[in-house]
Amino acid sequence: MAIIVLHEIYGLNNFIEDVCAEFHGQGFDVFCPDMLRRDNFSYAETHDAYEYFVSNVGFDVYKEIESLIKHLALNYEKIFIIGFSIGATIAWRCCENVKCNGIICCYGSRIRDYLFLQPFCPTLLLFAEQDSFNVDNIVGELRKKSNVEIFKLEALHGFMDKYAEWYNSKQTQISNLYIHDFIKRNIQ
Repeated sequence: MAIIVLHEIYGLNNFIEDVCAEFHGQGFDVFCPDMLRRDNFSYAETHDAYEYFVSNVGFDVYKEIESLIKHLALNYEKIFIIGFSIGATIAWRCCENVKCNGIICCYGSRIRDYLFLQPFCPTLLLFAEQDSFNVDNIVGELRKKSNVEIFKLEALHGFMDKYAEWYNSKQTQISNLYIHDFIKRNIQ
């Protein structure tokens, strides 16, 4: 089994390293592409990190992830993707890939720009109740799609990152239960 971990705008930081280690401990071969291709940004550099991503990477980087999926499909029976924030939006952009067995999107606020996509594989969407957009409207639109499970958590965007000030331990535990259950159901 392979899992592709897609990082937030900050890059391959301690949070993402922890996520990779956790999935490796669960028996996955973990692939975590460095989409920024530069040093990490600190949490204090949120604006700069976002500007860098938009100017130098962009959401079309999903095409590189699709290439990785195609390559992994030669050697792996099961392929999952989990993404956080911009990584979740990139994961969502891969949802029409028939080689994926499951996609997990954690607080992907820009998913709202790609509502026209229809997932071919099971997709779990975890949204923070408090985000930069009208979460209820987007969740309402996404609920009309097949292959989608959605949960809205009582937290702020980025709540699963224990190194950040907006971390919410309780909502992270709940999210991890959703993720574990989703993977367990889609491994079989």
